[in-house]
Amino acid sequence: MKHSILIVVLLFPLILFAQNEKEALTPVKFEHLRINVADKEATARWYAENVGLEIIPSKNNEVVYVADKDRNFMIEFSSIPNLKNTYFDVHIDAFHLAFEGHKTIEGVAEKLLANKGTQEGTLYRNKIGDYVMNVRDPNGFTSQLIHRVNPFFAKPVNSTIRFEHFAYNTPEQKTSALWYIEFMDLNVPWSKDIDTTKNNNRNYRVPYVGDAGRNMSLELFGKAEVPMTFAQMSHQECHIALTTNEPEKLAIQMVYGGARIVTPAYKDANGDIILDLVDPYNFPFRLIKRAKPVLVK
Repeated sequence: MKHSILIVVLLFPLILFAQNEKEALTPVKFEHLRINVADKEATARWYAENVGLEIIPSKNNEVVYVADKDRNFMIEFSSIPNLKNTYFDVHIDAFHLAFEGHKTIEGVAEKLLANKGTQEGTLYRNKIGDYVMNVRDPNGFTSQLIHRVNPFFAKPVNSTIRFEHFAYNTPEQKTSALWYIEFMDLNVPWSKDIDTTKNNNRNYRVPYVGDAGRNMSLELFGKAEVPMTFAQMSHQECHIALTTNEPEKLAIQMVYGGARIVTPAYKDANGDIILDLVDPYNFPFRLIKRAKPVLVK
């Protein structure tokens, strides 16, 4: 009896560790941003003709995909009636999509403005010299055009522009970043601090988190004066999607950290397994296990 008690006492810490040990999952990959618009085909053409993206063939007639030519990320356009389909009322710091284009980005900005895009705010260079211009598309959705002095990602091979980040406002930006690292297996893809040798006033950039493949990233704001728009929007109107081979296991991990499942896992007509969640601050995520990849490099 004494030996049995001793064994239990010795094994107890190992039992606790086994219960709390995080399961190693296959890496996730950012795949697309969903935007609901009045005319998905016309909007896709606008981005292809003016931003330099490409329309990706798909058997899913409910959406249209446009990707950068290096296949890092896509926008998924839907046109679902009676849902939000214009975004002029959304503050740029509530959410926006960003493209990085090196020296060519100024030409892209000029083309957007010449073809029914509208400038949001003024053209500016930030404290480290990055060129930044914000432009709303004909639906009012804001894109940020950036020429980085020191690009975060490698220069595109097949094009002159690439997706860089999707920014949105969250109540606790640093806590959110840590949450995505711990419960979604994302990472911090680059340093966020300004070099103090060139700038005496240290300027901490807002946190970024990305996937292991360095395909795309999230920029996390924490601005109390900016409304939290996602709490009033459905997944059909806007979401960020990640592909994973284990959507249900990843969902369990996220829920353990405080996420909430909105739509349990289901198989769509194309054979994809889809699961919708919101993080602890109601940011909408979609996890997808593709029967056949859409975004192929």
